[in-house]
Amino acid sequence: MFELDKLVRDNIKRLTPYSSARNEFNGQSGIFLDANENPFGKYNRYPDPFQNELKKVLSEIKNVKSENIFLGNGSDEVIDLLFRIFCNPGEDKVLTFSPTYGMYRVSADINNIELVDVPLSSNFQINLERVLPMLQDALLKLVFICSPNNPTGNSINESDIKILLSSFKGIVVIDEAYIDFSPEQSWSALIEEHPNLVVMQTLSKAWGLAGIRMGMAFTNTGIINYLNKVKPPYSISSPNQDIALSAIQNIESFEEKKQVILSEGPQGPCFS
Repeated sequence: MFELDKLVRDNIKRLTPYSSARNEFNGQSGIFLDANENPFGKYNRYPDPFQNELKKVLSEIKNVKSENIFLGNGSDEVIDLLFRIFCNPGEDKVLTFSPTYGMYRVSADINNIELVDVPLSSNFQINLERVLPMLQDALLKLVFICSPNNPTGNSINESDIKILLSSFKGIVVIDEAYIDFSPEQSWSALIEEHPNLVVMQTLSKAWGLAGIRMGMAFTNTGIINYLNKVKPPYSISSPNQDIALSAIQNIESFEEKKQVILSEGPQGPCFS
């Protein structure tokens, strides 16, 4: 049985997050004297700390409820926050499958967490026979699965991921940075079915917005609440929220550019 609070670090459970009047404000605009904001300029006010307008549109595009969406300063911030929430420095472990995205190891090193790396098979799939016994380790808190994988481009077998989700009492993070290029369905459709699932996506790749650093996490509200508790108060700037909102409302342009990229692969579509 999955028990979220038993996985979260004790100091994070005790943490009182930074809060301002904006955190409790639900209106469209407001002037908050406690913020000491300059009255002049276009971006003189602090941004919405929870990006509500942007999440509302993303909810419609991604078919995920707004309350199940977290936005970070790139997916790298989401990765780092997951380490901070679930992994005790110098004690806990995370599991990855190489070759894969390099920031999992960098974040593990920064947070002083042991990274257990299991090489993918010759066809770039997870070796379940080797991995399943590892999931019984009480110190193993996070499993990162990149699918479609970076740099191999293939998707990890759906059946194998489902076995990991049902066998592991910790958090399974599926990194879907390249999902927009894949014919496979996003795992975000299954976050209610699997309470230990976190799905990451980004606007950096298919959306062409690497410069604004906008990462997404889709998961249950319990994990969302902890992500909001630990994140910096204003990690997504107003200009970046505005740029993202403008881009995601132009689906036709997005689809056209995506098809151009897919058509220029060595033998047609790049991801499978």
